[in-house]
Amino acid sequence: MGSSIDRYLTMLELLAGDVIRELDGVPEDILNRPVDVPEANSLFAIATHLLASGRNWTLVVIGGQDIPRDRDAEFVATGTFAELTSGYDEWMRATHEVLDGASDDERGRVTEQTPYRPDLAVEFMTVEHGLIHVIDHTAIHLGHMQVTKQLLLAGAL
Repeated sequence: MGSSIDRYLTMLELLAGDVIRELDGVPEDILNRPVDVPEANSLFAIATHLLASGRNWTLVVIGGQDIPRDRDAEFVATGTFAELTSGYDEWMRATHEVLDGASDDERGRVTEQTPYRPDLAVEFMTVEHGLIHVIDHTAIHLGHMQVTKQLLLAGAL
């Protein structure tokens, strides 16, 4: 049956794949088109933010790696579908290196990450908290991408 961590990783992989499938075939001008809505972002920028955030949580917070991140740059990023596909493939490969074979005991390991919201009512973030967060964050922004794509392709934005 596998560990709980295996199941979390499977869910994260499914969502990361959904991001790529959602963007597959989107013309690059639409992929990179700025959205004239306050605090909204291009499809490429949302996907870039998800990739950077996901790498941060899985590889830095959980995996203990040192990977620099420029969060502000994520929201103005432009590029190609091929770059996103390559980035997501590499993230999943590296995440497997960190998490494959981890036992259920690893879920409770305390990370150095401070709680990101006070209503979590925890003093510290565990590996399990990190995995739940990255899955939740990815799912939320996947939804943003789906709606943004529909509006862009309909010419509403």
